[in-house]
Amino acid sequence: MQEKKIIVSPYAPVPLIIIFTVMLALNCMMPLHRDDYDYSLIWGTAEHVNSLSDVFESTYLHYLSHGGRAFTVFCLNFFLWLGKFPFDVINAAFFTALVALIYVHARREIKLDEPIILAATGLLTWLSLPHFGEVAVWKSGSTVYLWSAVPALLFLLPYNLKLAGRLPLKENNLFAAGMFLLGLIAGCSVENLGVTVTMLAGMITFHWRKKKLSCTWATAGFAGSLIGLIILLAAPGNFVRYDEQGEGKGILAHIGNQIAGNAEMLLYILPAVLIFFCAVCVLRDTQPKKIFVSRPLVAVTIIFVVSYFCDSFISTTINNFFVNHVFPSFDTSTKFIERFENFMSKSEEMIIYWLIIFVIFIPLRRALGAKKFPVKDTLKKFPAVRYATILFILALFNNFVMIFAPTFPARATFSSVCFILAGVVAVIRLQIVRERFSLPPVDKILKIGALALGGFTIIAALFITYTMRQENHARIVAVKEAAANYKPVVRFEPIALKNRALRHVFFVDFDNSVTTNGLCKFYGINKIEVVKE
Repeated sequence: MQEKKIIVSPYAPVPLIIIFTVMLALNCMMPLHRDDYDYSLIWGTAEHVNSLSDVFESTYLHYLSHGGRAFTVFCLNFFLWLGKFPFDVINAAFFTALVALIYVHARREIKLDEPIILAATGLLTWLSLPHFGEVAVWKSGSTVYLWSAVPALLFLLPYNLKLAGRLPLKENNLFAAGMFLLGLIAGCSVENLGVTVTMLAGMITFHWRKKKLSCTWATAGFAGSLIGLIILLAAPGNFVRYDEQGEGKGILAHIGNQIAGNAEMLLYILPAVLIFFCAVCVLRDTQPKKIFVSRPLVAVTIIFVVSYFCDSFISTTINNFFVNHVFPSFDTSTKFIERFENFMSKSEEMIIYWLIIFVIFIPLRRALGAKKFPVKDTLKKFPAVRYATILFILALFNNFVMIFAPTFPARATFSSVCFILAGVVAVIRLQIVRERFSLPPVDKILKIGALALGGFTIIAALFITYTMRQENHARIVAVKEAAANYKPVVRFEPIALKNRALRHVFFVDFDNSVTTNGLCKFYGINKIEVVKE
């Protein structure tokens, strides 16, 4: 099947400009938090990073005692020393670049001339990345995951383009040197991504060499990634941290980590999974049915949205009823009550998210006549579906590499989600899918769904981040005053607002050792306490 020529739109850069603007706003409002204070000091000391030599020293000490992610730690130390605003701008640019790279990998061509698909890529990336605020906004987290994924995807791009027969560059020494450097950075990124990138580069390079194809740059890239991976894995700090985190954990614990990590990833990528399901069903040429929108479901969604932005009165009422009237009758433990309150404080945003998804997906499924995955037919007929399948398998392998790690937090699925999103975008780019999605009433449903999901989460994230910034600023002022007056202990009331907008906001109260230890050393005080009733 031949696709029609895509007309270049003058609005192509607009989605990327909007993405950068939203991310810059979030980054500017996000204060220094938790590990940021530790990395603003020479590692393991109370001395501030005040020069480039301090940056190198801190990175080296971290490599010896905590882990091998030398590139990302260097970047974190360097930009924390350089200043918050430069960090905010670069971090927003990195996320914008990530969206562009996911799109380019999906298209397998260096062009950014489809504003609707670019916008869809941005929205799916915004919704699907696990623990978004922790891995894409918070400085210590974003340098580890976001700043690893971007150079890794950039490194893999020439391999992908050459496999697709669309590599615009010719063999030369400068290109090979650049690929070696990119490979070094990609290999020395995060553990599972470093292994996956090196394996891919090696397999593709050996395949081309076996076919006697010219691939000096590919060999240089593989060599760089292999050296980077060795630097990453051989760090003395890895063994120190593994001894601390992996003690007493057998193979069953590692398998359990795999199940938990993949399951949580699936929850985050649900919108991408559903849109992929609809796109593949379009390829089956299914017959649409009469659509209907569940008005009760819409009404319930609106009520929960109102509650969410009005001090979460629904979840607060339910929480107070159980805590004050139900739990005392059963002599419930304090720890259980704390966990229940924590769950209830974050329940409304997840309820709203799921309600919006099903309010949109039910009529969309009927409008497309979607019933089941037509796997065999679409794999045979559409190369984009085969390509997407390869990317999905690659994502699962990337997650499987974490079997060797003592823990597998959902944020470690970051790069796997990027592979999955590239596969999803590759399929929704197909002309037959775009034509069907552009017909009424499907187009209306998709636009309302995108506006509802994107609008709710973006507005919530901006609102909550701004509120958190205000509370954090007041606390930092109090800490500075205490340090100036040689007051050893500072006490705060707990932060009232606990909503996190589907974890697009990362902020933990000060009653944890990570925040208090680093912050106390940074400002020169002895102790911070959060006073609870």
